[in-house]
Amino acid sequence: LLKEESVVKAATEVGLSQPAMSGALARLREILDDPLLVRAGRSMRLTPRALRMRKQLDQICASIEQLFQPESFDPATAEHSFVIAAPDYIAFLLSSVLLTRLRSEAPGIRLQFIDVPGDLPAWFENSRIDLAVCGNFDFWPDLKFENIFRDRIVVATTKGSPLLKRKRVTSKDLLDFPSLRYDTSFRSAAWGKKFLTGISSLDLATQITTSQFIDGVLLAARLPTVARAPASLVERLSEILPLAMV
Repeated sequence: LLKEESVVKAATEVGLSQPAMSGALARLREILDDPLLVRAGRSMRLTPRALRMRKQLDQICASIEQLFQPESFDPATAEHSFVIAAPDYIAFLLSSVLLTRLRSEAPGIRLQFIDVPGDLPAWFENSRIDLAVCGNFDFWPDLKFENIFRDRIVVATTKGSPLLKRKRVTSKDLLDFPSLRYDTSFRSAAWGKKFLTGISSLDLATQITTSQFIDGVLLAARLPTVARAPASLVERLSEILPLAMV
């Protein structure tokens, strides 16, 4: 009514009959205690209050229309923080790629990596994390996940290790070399408890336990230590350290 300044045109615009629009105008006049539209010769004109309302309604209607627009995400302009639960080596591998790209493509985005919590589903329900990247989701059978890549568990050792001279290396051979045990620390780490990661090639019994893959791989750069770790991590660190992969 305020836009068209005409009952007839307003009725056509919104698909109502002229009597129905006249009834709507009558109700608005009563609610607002203002005639809104007054006769001026053969046409209608807005009252001073109606003129002020039209400016306000332009802004209000524009805001309402935004509610029905599809959501879009533009990394270049977004100002947002995301929390990602991931093992240390995933944070290392992703950060080496993302540091440069975030600066140029998404300067307002902030990422925080945290250790994977044992009660991961609860963290999702409470919106404390946005994403989890794990090697084994069997601990949480109710979570839906997608495989994004596959990795192998290998043994990292220094380039001068005698293991590299052997044609075949068995798990028993590795017991002759000091190493760290990898434990996610999700549950009670009672001495001698069999449960560790659930990945048999990682669950060996040693005297020192760590929850970080990188700890063992860094130690393996020196004789005579070995470390069981994901191949992707060992390959990346071997670019800057004297490491070999068995």
